[in-house]
Amino acid sequence: MTAKDARRRKLLRTIGLHFSGMDMLKALGMYLMSVMGCLLLRSFDMHNDTSYVAMIFLLDVFLTAFWTDGYLLGIIAAVVGVFSVDYIFTYPFWHISFTLTGFPLTFLVMMTISILTATVTSRAKQMEQIRRDAEREKMYADLLRAVSHDIRTPLTGIVGATNVLLEQDGTLTQEQREQLLRSTNEDAQWLIRIVENLLSITRISSEEARVKKLPEPAEEVIESAVAKTHKHYPEVDIRVHLPDELMMVPMDPLLIEQVLVNLMENAVIHGETNHIDVSLREEGSCAVITVSDDGRGIPQHLLPKLFEGSARSDRSQDGKRSMGIGLSVCRTIVLAHGGVIRGDNKPEGGAVFTVTLPMKGESDED
Repeated sequence: MTAKDARRRKLLRTIGLHFSGMDMLKALGMYLMSVMGCLLLRSFDMHNDTSYVAMIFLLDVFLTAFWTDGYLLGIIAAVVGVFSVDYIFTYPFWHISFTLTGFPLTFLVMMTISILTATVTSRAKQMEQIRRDAEREKMYADLLRAVSHDIRTPLTGIVGATNVLLEQDGTLTQEQREQLLRSTNEDAQWLIRIVENLLSITRISSEEARVKKLPEPAEEVIESAVAKTHKHYPEVDIRVHLPDELMMVPMDPLLIEQVLVNLMENAVIHGETNHIDVSLREEGSCAVITVSDDGRGIPQHLLPKLFEGSARSDRSQDGKRSMGIGLSVCRTIVLAHGGVIRGDNKPEGGAVFTVTLPMKGESDED
């Protein structure tokens, strides 16, 4: 698609005139169902009462406008529906009846109501989309501000440490040199994980992108995330609690693995714990994954804005480890899967994060 075609498509969407071939099939299918439904009801009607016909076609107009993009198809459905009521379901059947007494007024009233229904429904959808876009832009702005801080601070540490090594190497002891190299390595590893989070966001942030959800064994995704976390923090005791039966959950395994790695890393860095419990269970039609620890918990003043991308713990290492970026990435990924994530403190101490994912859904999330 060229840039000109993209601009044209965006303009048509903005003014409500854009729709796809699938939208046309939806509109045609609902119209045919309305006609067949009315014909079926008329076959059982012994009194020729067709008052229900107008209601059914108004419902068709509403559903067409609700389930398709733009409002052009909704208006077309309104016009076709009104003519169908007259031609198919108004006596004499299979004839246009504009000459009947009172029919022109009835025709105009029904046409007006149908068009207004299609327009209002479509505009409501557009306003909801605008609201979601505004929330997404705000989230990206918050992430950008938080990321700029978390990238700048480690880079400053790396530059400072390497400058000392280059300029004062002859005066440093072996212990001082190792400490500077260790600090540089930790900062570099932290930057790598920030980039991994940003790449995860990039995979689901573009307008054309879709989260590809295929049934995956949740146990394997959890074990992979635990192994990756244990590689970075070998001293941490991570205990996994899995159900007896295999659970297949529609997901993008790499993205959900990133969520779990972020939650476990958050427990180590900000919870200051060496014990983490990861559990999986089934509740109704959902898979529930919890990541809990016995650390210091979440400060109460951070709970309301935990997933906004700006939450910065006062327990972070030298104030340069933002807990908000990873958690904001977690929320974005989980929401893209149609799930819910929440965090809280346990009564006995420590924090617990709960990720709820639907176990049934389409393989391609719209």
